[in-house]
Amino acid sequence: MKWIEICIESNKDITEMASMALFEAGANGTRIQNPKEIKSLIDKAGAKELADYGDFSQILDIYRVTAYFTTDFIFDNLKVALNELLDEFSFLWREVDDSEWTGTWKKYYKPFDLTPEIKIIPSWEAEGSIKRNTIIMDPGMAFGTGTHESTSLCAALIEEHIRPGDVVLDIGTGTGILSIAAAKHGAKAALAIDIDPAAVKTAEQNFKLNKIDNAVAFLGELKDIGKFINSDKFKAAFKSSKASFEGKFDLIAANIVSDVIISLAGDMKKYITEGGSLVCSGIITERENDVSDALLAAGYKNLLVRRKNEWSAISANV
Repeated sequence: MKWIEICIESNKDITEMASMALFEAGANGTRIQNPKEIKSLIDKAGAKELADYGDFSQILDIYRVTAYFTTDFIFDNLKVALNELLDEFSFLWREVDDSEWTGTWKKYYKPFDLTPEIKIIPSWEAEGSIKRNTIIMDPGMAFGTGTHESTSLCAALIEEHIRPGDVVLDIGTGTGILSIAAAKHGAKAALAIDIDPAAVKTAEQNFKLNKIDNAVAFLGELKDIGKFINSDKFKAAFKSSKASFEGKFDLIAANIVSDVIISLAGDMKKYITEGGSLVCSGIITERENDVSDALLAAGYKNLLVRRKNEWSAISANV
């Protein structure tokens, strides 16, 4: 299949703003090249000489965000949005064939620890029975393999806050990894939503892979939650527990981006039970205070921040 590959490049950190513009234009996900993270990896590896090695040195000064669109994509609105958000950037595009990457990435996706308590195993390497402390994952075309800091930070905060019997809402579920993690830690049911059809399909497939029958995925946004919680599909998730749902969640996980978290802060709070928790991630550290201020203004309390490299996750109570 043919795709349009769009790259936004700059000498400044444009990663979050460019990602937001690409998502709003319809991208299923983005690939980020952040020089600070690359330099950090070089330092940790004790291989500083790599910084001066040929072409490798060139990526240490360029921030790049890449996304893929179908070949009928119209550039005009995206270019207008980028010009409004960014000062200095280059806009590059080319047509590519998905044979360039289909299947190739799998050889680099190996078992790893999502959190100290949960291990991720690619579906093509899974053997034997499913264990409580493992998640079998096939990312497909969806975001959220668990390797990104935002996902692992969010999963770790879920572990800290979830209680057996909680009902969980997973906003921007991607591969469904956070809903599965919640179920593994005793959630009674999980409702996962995403605006990307590929993500919803992938999440449902991963629920089946992990034999999670109390998690369901829907295509839509938070504003659509009413019809989701009243659907037979969601009600079926409670069959095994013989419990009902009163319209609010004990824990909401939102692994999205800062501006969306800020815009949804008040609306998410309406759907959290008294004493319940919000766990949000996908926040670059430069926007951490903006998100914290928005949560406090919306009436959240007991804010807790966790950081990893250039990313932050925040939990709060209602």
